[in-house]
Amino acid sequence: MRALKLGFEAAGIAAVEPLAARAHFEAWLAAGRHGGMSYLAGPKHRERRAEPARILPEIRTVVCVALCHDPARDAARDRRLGRIARYAAGEDYHRVMRDRLRALQRFIREDALPGARALWYSDTGAILERGWAERCGLGWIGKHTGLLSERFGSWFLLGEILLDRPLDPDPPLARERCGTCTRCIEACPTGAIVAPYQLDARLCISYLTIELEGAIPRDLRPLVGDWIFGCDVCQEVCPWNRFAPPAREARLHARKLEDWTLERFLTLDEPGFDALFAASPIRRASRAGFLRNVCVALGNRAEAGAVPALAAALASDPDALVRAHAAWALGEIGRRVGAESAARALEDVAQALRKAASSDFDDAVREEAEAALQRSS
Repeated sequence: MRALKLGFEAAGIAAVEPLAARAHFEAWLAAGRHGGMSYLAGPKHRERRAEPARILPEIRTVVCVALCHDPARDAARDRRLGRIARYAAGEDYHRVMRDRLRALQRFIREDALPGARALWYSDTGAILERGWAERCGLGWIGKHTGLLSERFGSWFLLGEILLDRPLDPDPPLARERCGTCTRCIEACPTGAIVAPYQLDARLCISYLTIELEGAIPRDLRPLVGDWIFGCDVCQEVCPWNRFAPPAREARLHARKLEDWTLERFLTLDEPGFDALFAASPIRRASRAGFLRNVCVALGNRAEAGAVPALAAALASDPDALVRAHAAWALGEIGRRVGAESAARALEDVAQALRKAASSDFDDAVREEAEAALQRSS
C-alpha cells in the first residue's frame, strides 16, 4: 500500500458502520470526564463523531494510518528541563502527519481513485480516531484507553483519510490483548484510570498540563511531579511497549533544548515562548499554562536553588496564573527544605510570599501566597 511507502508504519481500511466507540464516548461525556474540554460536548462535534457523513457526504471508507514516534529518547529525563511527553519532544506531529497525509490524499485523488473525494485528519477534527483504528485492526483499546499494537506498542500517532469510495475493509482483531495486566492502572500517579478502559481526564496529568486553562487543583499538584507537558507513565509501564520500534521520521526525534532549564523557562515572555516552541506541540499549552507547569515541577523538586527564579516570577510575571503557581512552589520549597542548609533561601521565600500576600492585585495570587506562607512557616 502506498501509505507504507510514504513512511507510515501501518495502515488499514475500515468500513463505515456504527462504532461501539461512540457509545463509550457519549458515556464519558455524560459522566463529565472531559473536564474543561467543553468543545467535545458541543452538538456539532458530537454529531460529526456519531455520523461522519456530516463531514463527508457519501462517505464509504475510512483509511487509518499509524506513524511511530521515538520511544527510545525521553527528552524529559534531563533534570534541567522537567519531563515532556515523548510525542511532544520533537516537531509538532500535526505538521509531520499533515505532510504525509496530504501526499497520500494526492495519490488517492490523482492515481488510485481519480475523482474521489478524500479528506485527511490527524487529531484535527471530530473523528473517533481510536475507534476507526480499532475497527480496521491497527490495534485494540488498552486499559489506559489508548490504542495498543502487538508490533508497535503504543508509541505511535494516528491519522485518517475519509473516502467516498468503497474499499475492501480489514478485519478488527479477534480480541484485545491486555489480559489480566493492570500495570497502567496501578502506575497512574493521579488515579486517572478510574477503572479498566475508563479515563477521567480531570485527573490526567496530560489534561492538567495541556488542556486545563486555569489553576491545577492544589491537591493534584504534588502528584504531577516534574511533568511540564503531557505524561507517559501509563505507556512506560505497558509490557507491549517492549516491542516498540524506533521512529523512522527524524522530525519526531527529540529536539535539544541546550542551555535551557526549568528556571530559565520562567524568564520567557510571550514572543520568546512563541519563538522557542514555534514548531512544537508545546505551544498548545500557551505561555501561561506552560510556565504554570514549570512552577509546579520546581515546587515538587523543592530545591533551594530555584528560589530566585520563582521569587522573580511571583514578583513580576504578567500572568496571575503563573504568579499563583510560583507562590505555591515557593511554599513547597519553604516547607520541605531544611533550615540549616538553606537559611538564606528560606528567608527569601518568606519575604517573597509576604510581599505577594499583601500587595498582589489578584485575589487568587494573594490567597496562594498566604496559604504558602502558612505551609512553610
